[in-house]
Amino acid sequence: MVFKYKDREMFSGNQRLLIAKLTGKNETTDVVFGTGLVSVSPMEDEAEVTNFPADDVPDAATIAGASLLKGTLSFMQLDPDVRVKFFGQDATTNGKGYASTGVYPQRLVQYASLGSSKSGKKKLLVTVYPNMSVTGKPSKSTETNSADTPTPINWEASVQASGSDFYTTANGYRSAEFEFIFEGEEVDKVLEYIDGGGIITPNYTVTPK
Repeated sequence: MVFKYKDREMFSGNQRLLIAKLTGKNETTDVVFGTGLVSVSPMEDEAEVTNFPADDVPDAATIAGASLLKGTLSFMQLDPDVRVKFFGQDATTNGKGYASTGVYPQRLVQYASLGSSKSGKKKLLVTVYPNMSVTGKPSKSTETNSADTPTPINWEASVQASGSDFYTTANGYRSAEFEFIFEGEEVDKVLEYIDGGGIITPNYTVTPK
């Protein structure tokens, strides 16, 4: 007998960054198109899990705290609307400069990763953080140009994400991170929806053509 694996699939990259305000159950407004997303770090959950022993069982009962993910986002450019509406920056009088105010808005953040299966089927992974905010101003490092390949400037910001009552699973569970997977003919339709500023909400269904 041969072990039967499922159709293998792989995803890569991060693109089509959208930032929006989550205003109600499956409702968003003020969608911002983000450009220059370089990387999203692993988002580590800082919620503590407490075990309660009983009957000589060390984890007879377990309670987990509310999920709080922390990580970093890296950009190769910061557009004005991203600076203001996500990073909480304010423009100078001449409109040419920006500075952090220390007030960081909470926003829904969504990005897409393309993929495929071994059988050749197109795949799409959409990651959504319903309630994300930066925890400090974006920082950058610079290096002098030399004979070597110039090092582009990247802006990096620490972020945190938590759940929202407006964005839940079918059974009403809140989560700080959601992953949606689409395949085959769905992929192009979903990408077209996202390209128009569409946010993938828990009740989203692919509209047939």
